[in-house]
Formats: sequence, structure tokens, C-alpha cells
Amino acid sequence: MLIKNLLRIVKSYKFSLITIIFYEIVYLLKGFKGNKFHFSENNKMSDDIPCPYYFLYKIKKILSKFNFKTFLDLGCGSGRVIDFFSKNLAQVDFVGIEHFSNQYNYCKKIFENKKNIKIVQADFLKSDFFQYDPDCFFLNRPIEDDLVFIETIKKLLNFPHKPKKILLIFINCDNKILKSLKNIQCIDSFYINVNKGYSIYLLEKE
Repeated sequence: MLIKNLLRIVKSYKFSLITIIFYEIVYLLKGFKGNKFHFSENNKMSDDIPCPYYFLYKIKKILSKFNFKTFLDLGCGSGRVIDFFSKNLAQVDFVGIEHFSNQYNYCKKIFENKKNIKIVQADFLKSDFFQYDPDCFFLNRPIEDDLVFIETIKKLLNFPHKPKKILLIFINCDNKILKSLKNIQCIDSFYINVNKGYSIYLLEKE
């Protein structure tokens, strides 16, 4: 099963595989953490496949232009995204919410001495993640069901708390998901194929 899933991942990146592997090697050699995979048996949650470092490298260039305070990773897995950005973005608080116990325990341990990083075990479909007042959301396709995912996006767009400008980062989402964001300003996007890449949106609340 593991080999089959890994081959599926490799096939999905096709001609960009060499670039993807290059960035994976570079950051692994630098000692970046959070590189565990987890293949879900839950029909709601997607497989936990860490976001490629190549994408994170490109996203970092965009995020560095914005002044935001709290970064929330919905479905943080083993913590790759939080580890990467916490080393590249100063004076930002990070919150990761993870459903699966083994990924949560691993993630909790590697960040146990980081005061600006909080890892929570919860089903974010049911939890009040707005309590952290995030102004940057990161979603690496954490929900398998398109309709459930779209409903979650609607919840984000009706964000009831303080921030006036909110960044929304979506990884590996297909057109059906992205169409639900058609009225929001897309400030950057990059796709290797139809559903492998990222989009960054800026929501400005009145």
C-alpha cells in the first residue's frame, strides 16, 4: 500500500519531479523537520502528504511581503509547513491543528520548546479555530470530500473575528474547490498540472 501511494504521488508531479526532488534534498540536508507521511483511512480527511518544499519556497516570497501575526495550519500533519515558515518568518505565532494522533504526537514533540508554536489535536471541522484570531490560513487539501471542503471555505470567508486582511493559502486543490473562491482576490498561483500547485488569496474585510 505504501509503495503504491508513493508511486501515485511521484506520477502526479510528472515533469516537475526533478525540481521537486531537488528542493526536498536541499531542505532535508538543512535539517528541516516534519517530513512524515500518513495515508488516511478516514473518508473525510485526506492523506497527510507534506507540502513540497518547492511550493513552500515560492509561497515564502509572497508571505514576506505581508505583515501578519498568526499563521494557522488546518491539518498540520507532522509539522513541515510550520517548521519551514517559523524559520523564515519572524515575529509570527503559529498554530497547527491535527486530527490524527500519531501525527499530532510527533508534531507536538518537535515543537515542544517553541513558545510561538501551538499544536492542537482536534477535528477542525467541529472545533472553533477562530479563537486563535488567525490572519493567515494554510490548507494542504486536508478534507477529502469536496462539498465538505467547500463548506469549510465558506466558514473561513465569514470569519467573525478581528483581522481586516486575511491570507488564505490552498495547496493541491482542483478547480471545483477554487471556483468557490471566485469572488476573492487571488494574489499568486502556481500549478504543475490541474490540481498540483498552490493559490494564495487575500480577503479584505470591511
